[in-house]
Amino acid sequence: MQDSVWFRTLSAEQTQALAASDEPPARAEVVIVGAGLIGLSTAFYLTEAGLRDIVILDRKGPLGEASGANAGGLWYGHESPGAGPLEGLAKLSSRLYQDWAERFPCDLTRRGVLDLLYDDADLERGRSAVEAMVRAGYQGDLLTPEEVRREEPELAVEAAAVRTAGDGQLHPAKLAAGLTAELRRRGVRLCGGQDVRTIGATVATDKARIAAGATVLAAGAWTPLLTAALGWEPPIRPMRGTLLALPAGPRRLRHTVMARRYYYWQLEDGPVAGGGSEDDVRFERGVDPATVETIRRELNAHFPSLASEATACAWSGFRPFCADLRPLIGPAPDQQNLFVAAGHFRKGVSLAPATGKALADVMLHGRCQEADLTAVSPARFKRNFRLLWPRACSGP
Repeated sequence: MQDSVWFRTLSAEQTQALAASDEPPARAEVVIVGAGLIGLSTAFYLTEAGLRDIVILDRKGPLGEASGANAGGLWYGHESPGAGPLEGLAKLSSRLYQDWAERFPCDLTRRGVLDLLYDDADLERGRSAVEAMVRAGYQGDLLTPEEVRREEPELAVEAAAVRTAGDGQLHPAKLAAGLTAELRRRGVRLCGGQDVRTIGATVATDKARIAAGATVLAAGAWTPLLTAALGWEPPIRPMRGTLLALPAGPRRLRHTVMARRYYYWQLEDGPVAGGGSEDDVRFERGVDPATVETIRRELNAHFPSLASEATACAWSGFRPFCADLRPLIGPAPDQQNLFVAAGHFRKGVSLAPATGKALADVMLHGRCQEADLTAVSPARFKRNFRLLWPRACSGP
């Protein structure tokens, strides 16, 4: 497990649930490559329909990559002005998360988002954003600087804000611990330490070969590396994002606060966290000290009462950036029984339940009745499409 605030705030039982690993079988009706929230969600909704012969493979284990290195943000209203064809999936995910929160402890809260507006240009953008949110059915309003100070008393900058009352956060690792425990109870095998090398009718790892009735590729930024041998490389590449956390303390932040460059929130367990950089460094792992320092400077300027607190941990993950800013959800083009759920960029956590539900419906019934998947069809990138940037890492 990586050293992010999510894994630092798990119970021993939750840590054990994520660390456990099963032996891969010789065959399975469905093989899912990738044990992030999207892979787990797909398995969950397949089992909800009665399917049990499922194996999930991952080089590390549940939440080993992007799903364990994110902010856990459910910012549906805040992101609705630019959601476009993803709006149906966003609303479906929001409903499904309410169901999940009742089944799996995951610290889901709806404290709201404050998107700070620093000047007249920001204010104009904010007014347009509020109008778009309301049209889309979300709760959005514009706050004056005085109202912002009342909403966030420790915020030291002078700014108006767009408030999105229904948005919130969750704890992705706690959710994943609950999901993995339930999936195992249903007979799903979760196999960590499996470096997937080839996919198809047989899924081969560095340790096993599994005959697959169907294969789901939920491998995030590593997806094109696994599909290249099939002659298809969707335009997905890694975009490294960095976050940091301060030690647990009393309640300081009431909302998720979107500042000029980064965002900040406080976990239910107490740590204040923030960040959200976008670094196009391919698969270069690690945390850039200069980026951490930039995040801390902005955090300290906005919340001076936290400036004396040392950074407890900093981490990074590879968001799967897709060239047209839409994920791929559905059958892979010109392939038999190969399905893809990847390229969600900054929306992997927020769209995970809807992605899993939609893909399970497509696999079992040929279509999703609850959301239009036309705009996210993998077929929009044809089989002979090839990446224009170099590949530089093995698969998950």
